Amino acid sequence: MLTRKLAAFVAGLKYSDLPPATVQMGRLLLLDGLGCLLSGTNSSHARNTSQMVRELGGAPQATIYPGMTRGSVRDAAFVNGISLYSVGLNDVHVTAESHPGASVIPAVLALSEWKGLAGREMIAAMVAGYELVGRIGRAILPSHRQRGFHATGTCGTFGAAAAAARALGFDAEKTANTFGIAGSQAAGLYECHHDGTSTMIYHAGRAGQNGVEAALLVAAGMTGPATVLEGSKGFFRATSNGVFDAAAIDAALSGLGKRYEIDATSFRPYFGCSSTLAASAAIANLVRGGALSAGSIEEIVVQCHPIVAQDNADTAPETLLAARLSMPFNVALVMHHGDVWAGDLPEVELANPAIRAMLPRIKLIADPGMSRRGAAITVRRGDGTTVSETIRDPRGSEGNPLTWDEVVTKFRRLTRDTVERCAQDGVIEAVERIDRLDGIQLAIALRAAAGGAAH
Repeated sequence: MLTRKLAAFVAGLKYSDLPPATVQMGRLLLLDGLGCLLSGTNSSHARNTSQMVRELGGAPQATIYPGMTRGSVRDAAFVNGISLYSVGLNDVHVTAESHPGASVIPAVLALSEWKGLAGREMIAAMVAGYELVGRIGRAILPSHRQRGFHATGTCGTFGAAAAAARALGFDAEKTANTFGIAGSQAAGLYECHHDGTSTMIYHAGRAGQNGVEAALLVAAGMTGPATVLEGSKGFFRATSNGVFDAAAIDAALSGLGKRYEIDATSFRPYFGCSSTLAASAAIANLVRGGALSAGSIEEIVVQCHPIVAQDNADTAPETLLAARLSMPFNVALVMHHGDVWAGDLPEVELANPAIRAMLPRIKLIADPGMSRRGAAITVRRGDGTTVSETIRDPRGSEGNPLTWDEVVTKFRRLTRDTVERCAQDGVIEAVERIDRLDGIQLAIALRAAAGGAAH
């Protein structure tokens, strides 16, 4: 059965069996996620959620970085997940249409600090979490999203559950029970995509929290169905096209133990959602090449995948989250600034008159031949001439990944306004040496960095 096979894989996953490139990818994604987490500690969503959790109380088991307080491991995963995901620059698994690090990394951080987990085990737990997000996502997309589900919340719950089960050293039976409980909590509706409300950020935090809680409930003796994925009333039938067939099984199990979903995860070097990255990169190339100036632009046409043309076409976003999802806003944002690595954009950018003036001139054209994350930009200038740029495989994607130095640069740029240089160095060094450290030592480095932020 599918659930048991995935549970057995997670329970038997050993750090020593991981290819060096996969271990390094774990380091890269961990540092990338921590940069987003630290940058997000000043977001209103993270601060307000931290205050709510503080008022509710709870055992001081792990650090909650927004507000620099402590709480239960469950609440730490929740708040830190919201902090990480509030920044529109965290990782993305394109095929699974989700952001695994937003739920998996906070769960691993909380449990590792609480239990003093070895750094090698932290990486193994991350790999396990990304496996579940990617493999379940491959099996149920695109119908899962078409039915209104947000995979960061749904698949992310299973990812956090896998990471938690691996971190706590569960055997295959307990891991399957953890998945069984997590499946009853895996949730997240995409309706927030239409009005820019903040439940999208909530989904990531809740996924991490629910995954941790599922594992803790199993440790306390609770059980869950070991057919939660494939059963007649299970997750696949309830949240996708209602069919659990050989193709779904193959998508979930193909290459298990031979290739790792963490290696198929992409980085986001620009603000925005994963669907806007290629267009942002293309317009940035044109700006850097000196081909554009705001006054000379008559029209910008973006040829993109039909799903992107439908879901990311908002020309009048009213919230920063809506702006993150808007292709026209992101194109105008990069054109105005030349390059956008900033994390949680200030409200002033939403009303920036130079950006607003460009929005009506940016048009999206559905192109069935364009890759899901690609884009072709054509800019018509005032003199009638045009310039074009096409990017099908944007920088940071699976086929064009960021290097360690590039992730370090991104980390420093994300945290430069809130974290002192020496504290940045401490986090970077801790992640680089994670195989020789433990969760407590990493938490000490993170607390030094977050403690210097202006909350």
